[in-house]
Amino acid sequence: MNLDLSEYMGAYIDGSKENLDMMDKSLLNLEQNPANLDAVEEIFRAAHTLKGMSATMGFEKIAHLTHEMENILDKLRNRHIPVTTEVVDVIFETFDVLRTLVNDSIEQTDSGIDLTDISAKLTAVGGGQSASSKPSSNMAPATEKPVTTKSGGKIKTAGNAGRADFAEFGLSAFEISGLESAGDEGKKVYLLKISLVSDCLLKGPRIFMVLRTLDDFHCDIVKSIPEVKDLENEKFDSSFKMVLITDGSADQIKEGIESISEIETVDLIDISESMNSGGVASAAPSAPPPLVHEPEPECEDEPAAEPVHVAPPPAARPLAAPSPAVAAPPLPPDDSSGSGPGGPVPPSEEEETREAIEIVQLVTFGMAGETYALEIQQVEAIINMAPITRVPKAPIHIDGVINLRGEIVPVINTRRRLRLPALATSNNNQIIILSFEEEKVKAGFMVDSVAEVIRLPETSIEPPSRVSESVDIDYLKGVGKLDNKIIILLNAHRIVFGKTGEELKPA
Repeated sequence: MNLDLSEYMGAYIDGSKENLDMMDKSLLNLEQNPANLDAVEEIFRAAHTLKGMSATMGFEKIAHLTHEMENILDKLRNRHIPVTTEVVDVIFETFDVLRTLVNDSIEQTDSGIDLTDISAKLTAVGGGQSASSKPSSNMAPATEKPVTTKSGGKIKTAGNAGRADFAEFGLSAFEISGLESAGDEGKKVYLLKISLVSDCLLKGPRIFMVLRTLDDFHCDIVKSIPEVKDLENEKFDSSFKMVLITDGSADQIKEGIESISEIETVDLIDISESMNSGGVASAAPSAPPPLVHEPEPECEDEPAAEPVHVAPPPAARPLAAPSPAVAAPPLPPDDSSGSGPGGPVPPSEEEETREAIEIVQLVTFGMAGETYALEIQQVEAIINMAPITRVPKAPIHIDGVINLRGEIVPVINTRRRLRLPALATSNNNQIIILSFEEEKVKAGFMVDSVAEVIRLPETSIEPPSRVSESVDIDYLKGVGKLDNKIIILLNAHRIVFGKTGEELKPA
């Protein structure tokens, strides 16, 4: 499917006009009451949405200017700079330029606007350099309390606050010994604190991406508040803490987490020196560590995941036990059990890989009396039915586009694509948002309703076979069985981008 963005101009025009009107109204409120930070928040959200829409459509000037405007608004809402009449005037001037640029994009004209002058003014007020002699006396007072933002945080070293946060974890003597042992090996110990935005649509995918990022940078999660399982099941408010061991780059870890959407703040506090100096004590009574660190038994009756939850990523590597010199005397070798000195021999890389690919995680949904599924790796979000904007001359299986937080996402009518019996669209329908990283494309699959997230042994998936006369086998990836129920695994890439040489007929 070749996505022609010119087909989505209708959605862009409606969205840009709506956000410009919101900015205009909020700017007037801010001018009348500079202490009204709610107005600043409204302008920030409108600018952020307009930036995403214009970047998607390729309107670089609008995206660039809204980004610079967003930086100033972020400083205002976090009280890094005061709201002065000069700042408000510059924002008004920026808004006027934006309106002209948006009109140019809609009417396909070019007013020849040079952004150099307005960018310089935004830089000046953002840096606190006033072009006038005095700020207005009618302004919101700035506070000296530092606020950590997603874009401005630094890697910190542990202070009293960091030690207090660390004490909340209540690590055992065994775990403390493991941290000290990691320090002796040259690894770093960090306290990670993350907050999501308050209106995060779906927290599960954000946790998935955070854990995947930590795994990519070789981070071992020693302990988490709340526990990782609760995070994966979205059983937390909007923030969480972790103790990490890693030999990766702290800057890269922080940058990787900050790049995830819906992340509000990221604090990465180095507590390695506190560990080495004994500055952080165990919350548990001092006692000799056990000879064998028993893993917690797995629960056989684990409840099914909620329909809108994504499945957890590959489990983070467990905290390595302290070296024998610290933890306990070495155990005698036992050739009959396959163990070596110091405990069981760890599995080889080949065995770990084989174990990792045994289970496939799928999002399932029912249609026309059958159970269909998509692989969880591509699922970015699952949302309830949203207003769909029709697109002229779109392929017949595309119902239109939705505005997903500033991104224009095409929505595929999955029933129509598979040539299943049509049903009237209702509020019970849901849209599964899939991301195709290589093509830099997102697409929504409209389904009757999401059923659950399941784990299916890879060995139970067979090559695709014809499930009905209407469904094209090229749109199938495989057929699996779970409790005597047939699971039809869809080929998402083929459904979105079509078969080689396929002609997409417009509606």
